[in-house]
Amino acid sequence: MKIAWFIHRYHPVIGGAETYSRAMVRRLVARGHRVEVLTSDAYDLAYFTDRRRLRVDATSDSVVDGAVIRRFRVRHLPWQRYVGKFLSYVPHWPTRCRFASYMPLLPGIELVRGDYDAVFGVGFPFTIFSYAAYRTARAAGAPLILTPFLHLATPGDVVNRAYTRPHQRRLLARSQLIVVPTELEARMIEGWGVPRSRLLHLPMAVEHSDVMGGDGGRFRDRHNIPPDHALVGQLGALDPDKGTNDLVRAVARLNAGRPEGRRVHLVLAGNPTPRFESFVGGLVATGARWLTILGPLPPREVPDFYAALDVFAMPSRTDSFGIVFLEAWANAKPVVAAAAGGVVEVVRHEQNGLLVPFGDVARLAEALDQLLADRAKAGRLGAAGRDLVTRGYTWDERFATLIRRVHEVIDARTRPTSLRAPHLTETRSPTPNMP
Repeated sequence: MKIAWFIHRYHPVIGGAETYSRAMVRRLVARGHRVEVLTSDAYDLAYFTDRRRLRVDATSDSVVDGAVIRRFRVRHLPWQRYVGKFLSYVPHWPTRCRFASYMPLLPGIELVRGDYDAVFGVGFPFTIFSYAAYRTARAAGAPLILTPFLHLATPGDVVNRAYTRPHQRRLLARSQLIVVPTELEARMIEGWGVPRSRLLHLPMAVEHSDVMGGDGGRFRDRHNIPPDHALVGQLGALDPDKGTNDLVRAVARLNAGRPEGRRVHLVLAGNPTPRFESFVGGLVATGARWLTILGPLPPREVPDFYAALDVFAMPSRTDSFGIVFLEAWANAKPVVAAAAGGVVEVVRHEQNGLLVPFGDVARLAEALDQLLADRAKAGRLGAAGRDLVTRGYTWDERFATLIRRVHEVIDARTRPTSLRAPHLTETRSPTPNMP
């Protein structure tokens, strides 16, 4: 098959959607399929609207894992966010897909054409990529397969509203297959009138060899973290919505009553956003020696990072699943998460981790203190997580499920209508306002 895979960022950028995409693309290539990844040259998501942030230093066309990577250059214009905000209210759903206030300007991405057998679009709310995938699929007569990764947070949350807008629903209604990592996401989309037969519940997985077998002592030595200090860590984008600010506040709260030699050390690995940088700047200036901010972590250091931790914490409201929890569990580490969105289907409170309300710093500090003080409980929760990810949760298994459904969808589109299975003939939403 020839595959087009649209996503907002790609390797070497690390993130949930990026990890899922690379795992699937690598396996498609390994099985002899031709894959083109259509993406941006952004490293930071903030680069979409701010030219001062990081971009990927790579040629526009390159080869990664045998797939052709086409990076469309992000363009920046004066007053871009304000113009985008205005256009996001225009009652024309393609315009909203292209120009919402946080959307990048990517000349040429909607003009991608080819004899593709299937077209994938990954990652909302950046709908310019999925809308480009929709146009490419229509031109090729190929099925459109979307993996939106809806960050549903909690009802009424501004994050929830950012992923449930009418233009996003219209895109989903026009796809032939929607891949969702949780039942929460499946129920939400089904409630919008999309038949269940067009949904594939596909939990995320972990590349065990990429995250296990590390040396925790080596990590502590490299980053000057005392060997006798309890260590809490977070890996991923450093941002208030990821709970990073709350995590810093919670550890500061724990350390307020502790002597120097018994302080909890916090290590944050990942790309910081402007909002986090603004928050943490003053704290760093005060000389908080218990805080280490690493920035993006090289892949070779990831196993050492997990091996060094006593607790992994990411109290986020903007995760549809949370692959990093699987990575921590592969190393038998206990986890603390926020009870928001699809994460509650992954982290089970008091079974394989602890859940706290998003934004509740006191409860977060209490959960961390509990696991650091009760090492038997921490060990039990970490072992439960490890048992879970050793019974499945591999990308090979997930790929086998995905590719089987993809072949079914392709086959249903190529057979005469009279011979198609009933559950594959519905390609349009019956919802009246989604024609």
